[in-house]
Amino acid sequence: MNTRSRKFNSVLAVTAITATMAIASPVAAGVQAFGKTYTVSATVKGGKNLTVLLISGSGRLLASKKVTGTNQKISLKSPATASIGGTSLQLVNSAGASKGAYFGPVTIGHKGKSSTSASRVYTQLKQSISTSVKLGTLTIKKVGAGKQGYAVASATSSSADTSVGAQVSASKGRPTGVGTFGKTSGVAIKSYGVSATAAGDPCSPANTPTCGPEGKEIGPPNGNPVNPPNAGQPNAGQPNAQQGSVVTKDDTLGGDKDDDGIPNAFDVNDDGDAVLDSADTSTPAPKAAADNGTTTCGAVDFKIFTNYKATQGGYAGTINAYGTGAFQANKANIASTITKTMSMVFSPITQVCGSAVTRSFLKGVDVSYAPTDYVELGKPCGTGDYQWIIGAGKMCGTDTTGFSFGSAYTFGETLPTGQDTFSMKVETADGKSYEFTSSPGFVFVTHPMFIAYSNDGANYTNIDYTKSTIGPDGARITEPTISVAQAQTLYLKVYRPQRLAMDGEAGEFYDLGGFKFTPDIPNGTPSVGKCDALTSTDTTMTSDTPINTANPSVMILQWAIGAKCYGVPPKNIAWAPGPSDFDIQVEPSGPGGNSAQKIRITLS
Repeated sequence: MNTRSRKFNSVLAVTAITATMAIASPVAAGVQAFGKTYTVSATVKGGKNLTVLLISGSGRLLASKKVTGTNQKISLKSPATASIGGTSLQLVNSAGASKGAYFGPVTIGHKGKSSTSASRVYTQLKQSISTSVKLGTLTIKKVGAGKQGYAVASATSSSADTSVGAQVSASKGRPTGVGTFGKTSGVAIKSYGVSATAAGDPCSPANTPTCGPEGKEIGPPNGNPVNPPNAGQPNAGQPNAQQGSVVTKDDTLGGDKDDDGIPNAFDVNDDGDAVLDSADTSTPAPKAAADNGTTTCGAVDFKIFTNYKATQGGYAGTINAYGTGAFQANKANIASTITKTMSMVFSPITQVCGSAVTRSFLKGVDVSYAPTDYVELGKPCGTGDYQWIIGAGKMCGTDTTGFSFGSAYTFGETLPTGQDTFSMKVETADGKSYEFTSSPGFVFVTHPMFIAYSNDGANYTNIDYTKSTIGPDGARITEPTISVAQAQTLYLKVYRPQRLAMDGEAGEFYDLGGFKFTPDIPNGTPSVGKCDALTSTDTTMTSDTPINTANPSVMILQWAIGAKCYGVPPKNIAWAPGPSDFDIQVEPSGPGGNSAQKIRITLS
């Protein structure tokens, strides 16, 4: 696996599984003309209420099986694939408070005499001549509160890939990423492969089907140049991605970049650099490939993320871990606002291996609030992706433009997490079917909260949320005035938004550090829109940090709105005296969704 800095996030981070996300452009790649169907069998001991996933080394979901007994034989049958090499087994919770959340990997062997003392374990299958792969007994080991863990084979399987390039770092037989979803910093134990390459780059390795006569990449196996990314989608929050690019398996959702045992699809820090992927500017879009063989199809993008915005007037619906009263983030307030306003976004897949996608389906892998069986998706939303309004059970809007997806869901004690697992299945014009699985990686559960403003950076006026008035429909319709002159710089003190602590972390909330703050001015004719010139990246808190209620961390934004948002090309819109509504968007520096807060600013 690879120690280089480029990496792919666990959002498939699904993760996910992201301020602009590229619309899925065609995958220009040759169709595989060969493949075998493999059956992987084992006995799972102590695995009741877990689901076993068979995931290829390039990120494709090959099969799944729910474990309903304490000592159960399972059989996982893959579709035709060019290679079983690099495939791993992964576990997802299928019951309880963590239902639908990633549990951990399956180890099928270890280096040394004992699995309980091993510092190197094996999680990947080697290429097999036989189409029947038997792994023996796999015993579940739970970690901490039991929401995470791993499985260990009774003996090293003859089907395990024991090569240096497939070894996983472990402590007493436990993969080092287990217990923190890969958050713990680590360094890959070997150098393997290369980072993603594009057309015109030197071939690495040489003599592959994508390598031209001059030793440079010519694109996917059919020899066509790699397609450039399409225009970005609104409300995304993920770096632009390129469909059909050539990637090594270690850089796909099925790979394990930092050798900690957690595949990139579910690893919140997939390169082990101590910076969570959501705050890591070097994190590219997550990718998967349709096959495992050396003559692979080009990669496809599979991204999942959430939008969570408080864009009513008067701060209605705003919650933060440092707020008070109705504005305080507690389980009840979070559940209520997520039910009303959160949407989950999935990137579409338009082509696989050179063949157009004719039908698309989506489901949750035992996720409590999602359909457990595949539901067919209609055409993408006007934004070019699929935007699921969870609380309404609708895709692409609650009016006639949308369509039903699952059932309307009211959140309670169980809230969505970044480890929730989803699968997308697509059927292609050449009669084939493919499945891909991932997770969002992280989920906003609060909004940014603005607490004071200044026109000179020295004298601040506190924003008193209690002075908002409430209209007949329960929405706050007035709010404290924030005023600024055309030539002045507006200084805003803000509490960062938060995520819930992951299993294995201390505390309840974490401030989201390293994120980007951008004003968006959607109203008006014409609309000013997003003011990218004022995007501010948080460089004070560079990674997620536990909240400190005794001494809340505050960041200060400095925005010359009159000089950089209004009266500038190409729209040259004048800022008229009076109040204007601004949606302040917060987006990750790496993959992820966004949170937003509406504030009213008056030109004085």
